[in-house]
Amino acid sequence: MSCKGKRLRLSASFLDSDWCPQYNVLPFETTSSEGLLMKLRLAITGSSGYLAQLIMTRLGSDSDCEYILGLDIARRVWEVGCEAEFVQFDMTTPWETLAELLQRRRINAGLHLAWQFNPIHDRKRHREVDVQGTVNFFRAAEAAGLKRIVYSGSTTAYVNPANPSAPPWISEDTRPTGTPRYLYSKHKGEVDRFAQEFMQGHPEIQVIIFRGAIVLGSHTQNIVSKMMDWPWKSFPWMFQVRGADPPMQFISEEDTAEILYRAVKSEIRGVFNFAGDGVLRFSEVVRAGGKKPLALPAPLLYPFTGLLWALRLSPFPAGILDLIRYPWVADNTRLKTVFGYTLQHTSRQALDSFLGARAGSRP
Repeated sequence: MSCKGKRLRLSASFLDSDWCPQYNVLPFETTSSEGLLMKLRLAITGSSGYLAQLIMTRLGSDSDCEYILGLDIARRVWEVGCEAEFVQFDMTTPWETLAELLQRRRINAGLHLAWQFNPIHDRKRHREVDVQGTVNFFRAAEAAGLKRIVYSGSTTAYVNPANPSAPPWISEDTRPTGTPRYLYSKHKGEVDRFAQEFMQGHPEIQVIIFRGAIVLGSHTQNIVSKMMDWPWKSFPWMFQVRGADPPMQFISEEDTAEILYRAVKSEIRGVFNFAGDGVLRFSEVVRAGGKKPLALPAPLLYPFTGLLWALRLSPFPAGILDLIRYPWVADNTRLKTVFGYTLQHTSRQALDSFLGARAGSRP
């Protein structure tokens, strides 16, 4: 299947398909059309973030990497050891523009990190950035002849009331649906299914799809930090859905950056969960953060949170409560046995790094 010259739509086949990816290990042949060996020329979207900086710093000192093209709607220039260019770019721009840029820069691999990480009230824009932006990236990569695509997905794509609350945890052959009540999760599931369909239809491109746990570390500024600081940092409680205390898992900043760095250079394709070993109950996370759980019944807490969001008095909508109500713990066995990565930090250690930095930043 080729999408060249055609408009790629989000078809029912990937929205509803039960197709499961095959995990093939094939060589990444970085060769030119003349058969000459080429060094890595990488395009990375969402390049202004801290994780992108870690990855680019590592690649910049790698002799196999020749050039990095950083793309972000908020352009930021980083110092890296190889030739690099940083361009202000909106991923909702028609894909042909991006394809032309990739071709001009002779890009042969792409890492897609761009996403609407924090909730916004403009649902149309939220979907354009997450879903259409990712489709544009894949279309442009295929049209520009990229040999390898790394997509950074999320284990939030697994959020579902039917998930297990004890081992065995969720494996990669589980269909990612996401919760429809929280757009970050819903879009992660939708895009994951699209990426799988693209991978199946384009065997000439090495595609690797990651489903990562919540990233925590000393530089973390994400929805977890927002939840802990709401309604203000010294507030002694965190809301909890009464009767729910799901297991949670995290991944350190260092592990995330190292996994993505290796993925860009690796010869592996397929789908992989990545998360630190071990789990913590939500109540443990709350207490570790120096707060107390304030359990309220779901019929009260959801409408209350939704009202605050509608009045712009809360940084997150009611749907985020699904993430602390239902379990969504991923099995990281394939990351270790097939991708071949040894985790540096457990879920608890990632949380401790995050909390240590928070404590040090308090006045």
